[in-house]
Amino acid sequence: MVSFNGANGSGSRAALIADGAGNFYGTTSSGGASSKGTVFELSAGGALTTLASFDGTNGRAPYAGLTADAAGNLYGTTFIGGAASFGGTVFKLSASGTLTTLANFGGSNGLRPQAGLIADAAGNLYGTTSQGGASGYGTVFKVSNTGALTTLVDFDGTNGSASQAGLIADAAGNVYGTTKSGGAFSAGDVFKLSASGTLTTLVSFDDDSSGGYPLAGLVADAAGNLYGTTSDAGPSGYGTVFKLSASGTLTTLASFDDAANGAFAQGGLIADAAGNLYGTTSQGGASGWGTVFKVSASGVLTTLVSFDGTNGKGSFGGLIADAAGNLYGTTYTGGDSDKGTVFKLSDAGFVVSVGGVPEPASWAMMIAGFGLLGASARRRRLPVAA
Repeated sequence: MVSFNGANGSGSRAALIADGAGNFYGTTSSGGASSKGTVFELSAGGALTTLASFDGTNGRAPYAGLTADAAGNLYGTTFIGGAASFGGTVFKLSASGTLTTLANFGGSNGLRPQAGLIADAAGNLYGTTSQGGASGYGTVFKVSNTGALTTLVDFDGTNGSASQAGLIADAAGNVYGTTKSGGAFSAGDVFKLSASGTLTTLVSFDDDSSGGYPLAGLVADAAGNLYGTTSDAGPSGYGTVFKLSASGTLTTLASFDDAANGAFAQGGLIADAAGNLYGTTSQGGASGWGTVFKVSASGVLTTLVSFDGTNGKGSFGGLIADAAGNLYGTTYTGGDSDKGTVFKLSDAGFVVSVGGVPEPASWAMMIAGFGLLGASARRRRLPVAA
């Protein structure tokens, strides 16, 4: 759909969001007017518009995707830049195009956020930082709708470290996420932060059979089961797709083995009405440049596409789907200028509904993350039900 060329952005690492008219919104980690990253809009007709270019003082290198409110304002994070040049920011891009820094990270309050944000009904934003905080291992934070930054959790290594993933939340206000490292085996964990502020490790990855080093966030079904990816380890050493039951049982649903079916998944998952999971890998596949994959409800892993360079290389973000079952995502490099792409994958087998009935609420909740995330009337994820 688009090949980035540097001037209009380069190196997108993030998933997309979209509005009801089929326009897409996302970020690039570099490129743009100051070569420090952009926020872009891709119209349904294929026209790419740079909505904002970062210049360092207002942030630099957005690694994560965006979230939106009902007024059409966009919110996200930058990995570095801001008041502390290597600290990172939380930003707001108004519907009229004004870019505002809501919060600056500087070390003790967190450092270098790599994940996107979720919002509650009051407009407060929640996310993670990969570094900083009291112990230097990262944080879970809240930014109020007036811009006040509060640290909710300081990771200390034993309870996780270096979270690079966004959060999901349930109707009771509990949030769930992953850490890249730390935990019982130093290979990352899945955690729950209760609405009252209690942090619980739900499972620690063992850097072996269960996989390790999850970089992506989670999705959940109505029964409270959590699903995600690990970027490394597992039975074949190239990462896994896992399920964590509501009772705490960890199951490996699929294992990547590099050349045949991909390697090192770094993006999150989405699910269709039949319970199939879809995602991307950053490497492996037929050409070594990554894949789009499907894991059936019964655990069968299928490679839908192997990136070959001309159509992109290295997808780090997750996918979204439209009402026809087409999948959309980004690649970090490849394409005409080797600076990344936005792609569409049709005929992927994504099941929008079963028996003519829109997808069950359970899988709709997997897309939205338990439903605490507010939907935007103007800019939101594309619907996955007809």
